[in-house]
Amino acid sequence: MFRIGSYYDPFGWGYRRVNVGFTLFAGYYSRDFWLDDPWRYRLPPVYGPYRWVRYYNDALLVDLYSGRIVEVIPNFFW
Repeated sequence: MFRIGSYYDPFGWGYRRVNVGFTLFAGYYSRDFWLDDPWRYRLPPVYGPYRWVRYYNDALLVDLYSGRIVEVIPNFFW
């Protein structure tokens, strides 16, 4: 687990638990939310259209082409 700065919700809708297969709105996986250095967070490296993103206190692996969530690590940040 990692402590990192405050999270802001781009739409102000509040947290909703998401699961693998759920499709996010693009605002939630824009560059502002990317975890650019997965190694720093001890996350597996990603390639191609996939990026680790922060969603509230969760770390999500997202397909940037479709917005579909591939992996969820709940409560990764605190």
